[in-house]
Amino acid sequence: MPKKPLQKARENRSTDKKDLTFHPYHITPETAHTAVLLLESEEDEILCQTLRAITKFSAQDTRNREILFHLDAIKYILPHIQHKALNVQRFALKALAQLCQLPTAPEVVLADAENVRTVAALLGKMEDVYVLEFASLILAEVTREPLGCDQLVATNVISTLFNRMKSSADPDVQKNCLQTISNLLDDPASASEVTMNPHCTWPPILALMKNKYVAIQHAAIKTVGQLLGRFKDEHIQKSFKASTGISDFCDILETYDFRDIHSLILDVIRDYVETEDNAAHAHRAGALQRLLAYLEIAPVELKPRALAALAKMTLTESGRKALFETGADLVFCHLLLGSDVELLADAALAAGNMARLAEAAVRMCDAGVVEALASILADERAAWFDVRINALKALGELTRATPRAATALVAPKTFSAVVNVNKKYKETPVEAQRLAVQCYINLLDYHETMRALLTPHFIHELLNIVQRIDIKLKILACSALSVLMSEDPGRQLFTSKGGEKVVSENLKVEHLGLRTALCNLILASVTAAGADVYHGIGTLHYMVTNRQARYAVSAWEAALESIFKHNPSAKFAYTGRLDVTDFTHDGFYVQKRISDRFLPLKHIVRDARRPFKDPVFVINFGNSKHASEPSHERSSSDSKVDSNLRNYLDNLLSWFGEPESSCKGSKSMQYTEVDESEYEVRYREKCHEVSTTLKSRAEQLAQFVVEQMCGLTEERDCSMPSVDLHLADLMLDLNTSVLPLGHVRCGGPLERALLYKALADRVAVPCALCRGGGGAWCEVAVPESDPDEDEIIPGPALRGYPAGLLRVNYIVDLERGRLVRAGGADAQRVCGVTCSQRYVAGKTPDECYCDALFYV
Repeated sequence: MPKKPLQKARENRSTDKKDLTFHPYHITPETAHTAVLLLESEEDEILCQTLRAITKFSAQDTRNREILFHLDAIKYILPHIQHKALNVQRFALKALAQLCQLPTAPEVVLADAENVRTVAALLGKMEDVYVLEFASLILAEVTREPLGCDQLVATNVISTLFNRMKSSADPDVQKNCLQTISNLLDDPASASEVTMNPHCTWPPILALMKNKYVAIQHAAIKTVGQLLGRFKDEHIQKSFKASTGISDFCDILETYDFRDIHSLILDVIRDYVETEDNAAHAHRAGALQRLLAYLEIAPVELKPRALAALAKMTLTESGRKALFETGADLVFCHLLLGSDVELLADAALAAGNMARLAEAAVRMCDAGVVEALASILADERAAWFDVRINALKALGELTRATPRAATALVAPKTFSAVVNVNKKYKETPVEAQRLAVQCYINLLDYHETMRALLTPHFIHELLNIVQRIDIKLKILACSALSVLMSEDPGRQLFTSKGGEKVVSENLKVEHLGLRTALCNLILASVTAAGADVYHGIGTLHYMVTNRQARYAVSAWEAALESIFKHNPSAKFAYTGRLDVTDFTHDGFYVQKRISDRFLPLKHIVRDARRPFKDPVFVINFGNSKHASEPSHERSSSDSKVDSNLRNYLDNLLSWFGEPESSCKGSKSMQYTEVDESEYEVRYREKCHEVSTTLKSRAEQLAQFVVEQMCGLTEERDCSMPSVDLHLADLMLDLNTSVLPLGHVRCGGPLERALLYKALADRVAVPCALCRGGGGAWCEVAVPESDPDEDEIIPGPALRGYPAGLLRVNYIVDLERGRLVRAGGADAQRVCGVTCSQRYVAGKTPDECYCDALFYV
């Protein structure tokens, strides 16, 4: 068959050498500049043929368009887009549309706003199909830029876009108009102009989703998604609910011919059901049941998208209720038990969210969801993100929601999966470790499961977690330990596993949240033995001297007080005061002189060397509950009963006419402390009362102490040199610097105040022990009758007062054996000047600044 002439010419051009000769209307990269120059011709035929050749050249390759763009072809094409010759106008619009597809080309067009107005006018007034196609394509390209959106909105062409989109017979015009509307919706400043336009209605856009052209379907679905994503636009949301939109989505999913756009529809549904109202509307419209049915028959590649749409509904309360009514929670459980790995992450997330609904949580537990999640978590082949992480989240939500899930999780087989997360912490992400500890906290909300976790191994594991690097993980572990400390066995296990040392190490980390959690743990866990440990390892001293932490951490002071409560010796040393609610117990000791740190008693005994310099006074009545407790404070040298001190107490009890059994124990008082903030009239019958005879007892006790220490007469020398000599003799006689208080028969202000406080705690006299710049003294809280009050029955001397309202009102003068009213001149002589507390443990100031006058 002979070859055609044109075919021969093409073959000859391909075999010959490169022809650099300009051929009219056939453009090559080398002759493109000449073609651009021809656009300045005034002959319509030349313009038409040149523009036609340029469109062919542009269509061949993107590089050809770049060549034309760099030759400023747009500048030469723009004058011809409204040429009087239709063909010239068509090819000019087509060439401009092709060049506008380059990334930076729209900027050149948008440099003059008149260009957009011209193209928009052509779209509105022209009916030529080619002009409409290319004009709409240009608008679709230039509105990719925010400036293009602004210029297009200013032309008032939005109504035209909707009309062309709805009624144009050309599918390209419809697609381009849809794309332009989509671009406007992407721009925050222009989107409201689109939604407020009266031509913006749902039926035309929804109809285009079922168009026979896939490109139009994609554009329509994208536009629908953008409109539905405007959740705060009440008009859009309300009008969509009134339309058939949600039913149209389901119709498309049930139509096999539209399978190519099923994934896009599922994504739109997933985003739509994000809010409470939309989730409820989807359920009312029947979309939820149809979506569950589609999940069963969907192709394998689309099942994850369908499940994602259902999982998104679990984020809202109305969505969870709707899913529960349709049994979707059981579907999630079934998927967790299945073998489809692609569905496990979303199924676990959905199950965890459904657990926020109590009824669903119970039903899922009956279906074995806890065991299924635990098996997923234990599967080392599964990915941590997001399969195993979501499984942990679901377990956390389930254990928080229902005790049935907690009971199922603490079973040995299932609980090992959670424990291994932190046991193999080097192989697990820190997010998983945090979620596992949160599961522990949820399990501790129930008494039964907390009992199951109250084991030495579990507490040891939590203490190991506290020692890791992650701060948030440390805080969570502290929270779990704090809950366990509500039980006595938990506090004992905490001390046996070295919990105090772990707390002490972490307190040095300067993190406000961690320090608060650790202080709360101290509040929950501290015992007498634990307080001794904190004292022995230096934690107590660190907490007292760290002034910055005491100011910044709100729970720091409370934690310090909780330790002081179990260690009154340290409290008196560091604060210089034991209040009426603080009681001395056997083993309580006071140093005559304190340096920069208050040491445990066993350290003092161990380091004592002859000649002994400073004595330490110890109280041991032998009847305190502390006498049987192991303590770091006591040693073999001070654990014996102080017989002299015991005799003092026996004499006082017989003197006051009370049987010994009534005052055993340091807290066996005749008065009960009632917090003032909680005191009301209805508590009067519940609290014990004290009478004004208590003042007489306090005075008699003062006379007794003075008599035992030195006597009221001047027969014995009780000056400070005599006291120091007496104490030195005692230390030599006993061969120790630790002196039982009962052996001291010649004492100064400190020795007398200490003896008064020790005896007052055991004969029901509310007494405070103080130490300051002027020495040491005691303060008492005793009721007294009003001298102006008329005599009634019972008389004022026997009138009862609520013990909880007692406040310090007298100072004990232990030189003369009397009570003096607080605040008076006599009281100031007893207490000395108000001065820096040089007898309090801690760094003392170099200079002393007194606030009161000296009295002679």
